[in-house]
Amino acid sequence: MLDISPALRDAIVDHARDGAPEEVCGVILGKDGGERYVPCANIAADRTTAFEIDAGFMAEARSSGELRAIVHSHPHGLDGPSKADMAQAAADDVPWGIAVLDPVHRPKLFFWGDMLPVAPYEQRPFRHGIADCYALVRDWYRQERGLALPLTPRDPEWWNHGQRVIEDNLHRFDFDEFSDGEPLQFGDVLLFQVGAPTVNHTGIYVGNGLVLHHLTNRLSRKDVLGPWKQKYHARTMRMRPTATSSAVQSIAHGAGQ
Repeated sequence: MLDISPALRDAIVDHARDGAPEEVCGVILGKDGGERYVPCANIAADRTTAFEIDAGFMAEARSSGELRAIVHSHPHGLDGPSKADMAQAAADDVPWGIAVLDPVHRPKLFFWGDMLPVAPYEQRPFRHGIADCYALVRDWYRQERGLALPLTPRDPEWWNHGQRVIEDNLHRFDFDEFSDGEPLQFGDVLLFQVGAPTVNHTGIYVGNGLVLHHLTNRLSRKDVLGPWKQKYHARTMRMRPTATSSAVQSIAHGAGQ
């Protein structure tokens, strides 16, 4: 488990401040609670928008068995991973972290990755790509049904650029659409179209007429489904019963990572 002490956090944030307006990068190394932050040179061609760590250093860090996380900064206030960040982190086997600098607010430091504990379903702060509506559905199915839905790198407002992130992933992993006339079942995935040309929001039916979902820039929560279903509901998806055994296998083999 990754243990971020106040001293470790301060070391990362101080490095980010010292390197601004360029992105900085580093790694967390250590064993058994003795983590330490090691700053690395950013060798990217454009250090104002990207980072790259020397491949030889990374190979040595990985082989040492002490690599706990990869960290970089967003000096211009982007409070979430970019599409490129998501893609690289999804292919890695350690958590990624970002130190966000903001001229108005206190610096933020966050980490993500499937190897970290899953956050509670309710009261999650919003963060595009890693703590949004699709991430909540993905976490719920991973925890409650043993199904590893794909980690899909995406830009903000992907629905305005011809992408069908939610629907395509559900269809790939044995979910079927069913008619509105059929009673909802616990765990059904609800797809919503909120002021967009295609589905751009999703949630889980959790019984008693409630939907668990995560709206942009709000805390995740349960809401009464009725108004949402009437105004924004596009369709409902349900996992096939036959998907249960293959779901466990998909996690074991890292499907969608």
